[in-house]
Amino acid sequence: MATTDSFILEGTNNLGVLLCHSLTGSPAQMRDLAKKLNKKGYTVSCPLYDGHGLEFKDVIESDAIKWYQTLETAFDELRTQVEGIYVIGMSIGGSFAVKLATMKDVKGLVTLNAPVIGFDLMSDLFNFQKGFDMPDLMTRYKVHRQTYFNFVVELGQIEALRKITAPTFVLQGSFDLDRYKTSSHMLMTYISSEVKQRKDYSKSRHLLLRDNDKKEVIKDIVAFVTEN
Repeated sequence: MATTDSFILEGTNNLGVLLCHSLTGSPAQMRDLAKKLNKKGYTVSCPLYDGHGLEFKDVIESDAIKWYQTLETAFDELRTQVEGIYVIGMSIGGSFAVKLATMKDVKGLVTLNAPVIGFDLMSDLFNFQKGFDMPDLMTRYKVHRQTYFNFVVELGQIEALRKITAPTFVLQGSFDLDRYKTSSHMLMTYISSEVKQRKDYSKSRHLLLRDNDKKEVIKDIVAFVTEN
């Protein structure tokens, strides 16, 4: 099995965790966290999104809707094996975890720098075009990014966030971009969960499970899941 492949670690406590990796990333990003959770007895599933684990051109041939559907299918399959599921995601994987928490009965939600607001789409497209003078590639990229933009904007509507009632832990890298910090603030402000907490990590940027505070991040997530 390649390190980028989907994986499932069978547990013993009849509870599950669905891990959601980042854009252009793979389940390998989540494996160390998965192992720690599995040692605590959790069955851990981490699917690979369509187009990922290959080349960038394969990623932009796909889109956020397909990736979310992959996670929704994985959630439903895991639910046949366990009594309850925690959803944990990093970057856009965190956005998918938020979406699942609005649509499914989850035991807990954990987000790591998850965007729930849009970005400067025109600047994004302009900067991409400067690096790739290929009209066909640009057309695919534009559709890909527009779908992503629409997904997070819809997700970040206040009425959508208020649907979340599960215990929630919002993790944020202190050196991340303002868009992600604003998203973390929105999650803490608008979700309806009675149990919700946020922690900022002073040595890290965006991919918390790949950055300087990784060990602390994993320890904190495992503690949150086992206590909630």
